[in-house]
Amino acid sequence: MQWWNSFVEWASSDAGWRIVSGAVVPFVAIVLAGVLAALIGRAAMRRVVAMHDDEAKATAVAGIVSAARKAAIWSSLGPEERAYADHLAQESEVRLRLLPVSGAGTAASWAEHEIAELKRNSASFSYDSGHALDELRDRLIEWQNKPGRAKKLFRADLERWSYEEADVDKGLDARQKAWDAEQAAAASRDARPTTSAQPAQTAAPAYEQWRAPASPATRPADEPAPAREAPSETRTTAVVTQSPDDDTDSDPDTTSYGQQVSAQDVRRRTTPDA
Repeated sequence: MQWWNSFVEWASSDAGWRIVSGAVVPFVAIVLAGVLAALIGRAAMRRVVAMHDDEAKATAVAGIVSAARKAAIWSSLGPEERAYADHLAQESEVRLRLLPVSGAGTAASWAEHEIAELKRNSASFSYDSGHALDELRDRLIEWQNKPGRAKKLFRADLERWSYEEADVDKGLDARQKAWDAEQAAAASRDARPTTSAQPAQTAAPAYEQWRAPASPATRPADEPAPAREAPSETRTTAVVTQSPDDDTDSDPDTTSYGQQVSAQDVRRRTTPDA
């Protein structure tokens, strides 16, 4: 306690009080002000970062919900709208995975599976897409508010889906193998009669191959001879034309009347009054 009494006596003196009030107190005040400012700045930065994270989470969740709504009417969308919906879903999924929140990757995988289910069931009229959309929205909002609890639920759903898909794949493989076996058996049954229907032909000896046939092939007696069609009789009429340039002694008048007429008869016929 001697050192404490000595310190109190020194601080109570004029020289000690001058040092304490002129150097120690300002230094302590500056340090405390710096610490307090750092704490205030840290709290403000945490609030800004939290607001930015909340905005990023809200944007990612809104993008996932919008992509799910497009997936619910996937069968009625055109090619351009489907391409835009796929782009929106992929972008929202990437944003959700990049969030610095616990379980962001698990939530993105869960949302991806739900969107794929909505696409597959979009053509079914009996599927209640509104209930599925509401469940997806509520689960993502719950994950945004309580990431730790929602992450466990997402992980349980993913494990259950992977187990169910494994069972479905096993059933598909078994049916595929059975179908392949049936096809192979049917092919073997179809090929067996064709091979047995053709008798094996033995090769003839060499001297029989070079032997000439004993008699020409004759038509069987029972087979009637083919009837020959009688040629149609066509009558042709020969037309003889005589060109005027031919050097013949026949007269046209003679040819027409059949006998020669004298000039006196011609004159009498043409001019009867003469």
